[in-house]
Amino acid sequence: MKKVLSLLLTTILVLSLCSFASAEAVDGTGKVVGVATQHMGNAWNRNCVQAIKDVLEPLGFTVEHQDGGGMTTQQVAAVENFITKGVDYIIVAGGEGGAFNSVSIQARDAGIPVIGVDMFLDGAITGIMCDNWSGGVQMGIYAVNQMQGEGKYILLDTSGWATLLDRGEGAESVLSSFSNIQKVGETREVSAADPVTQGYEVTKAALTADPDIKAVLVTWNMPAVGVYNALLEMGKVEDVTIISADTGDDVISAMLEDTAGAWGFMGQNSYELGTLAAQSVLTHLQGGDVPFAQIGTTYFVTNDDYVLGDIKTVKIQTPQEHWTEVLEPVLGTLEDYLK
Repeated sequence: MKKVLSLLLTTILVLSLCSFASAEAVDGTGKVVGVATQHMGNAWNRNCVQAIKDVLEPLGFTVEHQDGGGMTTQQVAAVENFITKGVDYIIVAGGEGGAFNSVSIQARDAGIPVIGVDMFLDGAITGIMCDNWSGGVQMGIYAVNQMQGEGKYILLDTSGWATLLDRGEGAESVLSSFSNIQKVGETREVSAADPVTQGYEVTKAALTADPDIKAVLVTWNMPAVGVYNALLEMGKVEDVTIISADTGDDVISAMLEDTAGAWGFMGQNSYELGTLAAQSVLTHLQGGDVPFAQIGTTYFVTNDDYVLGDIKTVKIQTPQEHWTEVLEPVLGTLEDYLK
């Protein structure tokens, strides 16, 4: 755990230094960047907004933040308000991605560049997210290993969020391959308006009805805290594994309690994502090319010794590097092969 947290902090520091170095010549005086969030109830949103401010405000930009208070309609209204005001850039930081396609196109048509964080949007100059599918697959692999290839599980999700859907589907692409693993009922809905309470209530009801459930999968962090509270109250923390998603101070502090059982989560660095969004503003303002899609770091964190194993994930390589690692042991060097 300490290694993971150390890596996270190092990444943030390096990204901060890189963004400062690339932004030295930019003068944002008089420029307004509108940032729309759905809610500020967890670390993901707070860190993302803070990163945007940390990069842009020292350069003279005005960062105007409007929050939806947990309501997508209010977050969409915030974007519409930014369009009416004629801000210079709009960053949609998290939320139900598909709900913003129309206003993203409206902003583009009004000459306002839009950047999506944790989503890809029609009309946006770029979208930034982590690898939610691969993170979900890691969740599924951890769940299967904790369940020893058999048993029952439930899945908690908040509908409308494409990133959460990817995580759940990625996890279930693994779980569904095991004939002795059974999903109990349909995916259980948790509202973003009161996720901790609903996570608690859904879990308690499910385990009361079926005490043999061995794992609870949750597609984001706040309901996972409610899941833990239910397991703690029912004396089931050692019997049921929590597998959740999203990095949060709430999850990490809970999973490190002496009373916590096995718990793993797929994480992402929203400070990194916010930094990439702010850097995209700077690059675009300077006339540079901004990638249509960008990806941030994806993590997998557990409070047991699972993370000490040799876990494989996506590896980025050049063709030459890939040949050397994968094909050279059998086919010889690339240089000899191409002769």
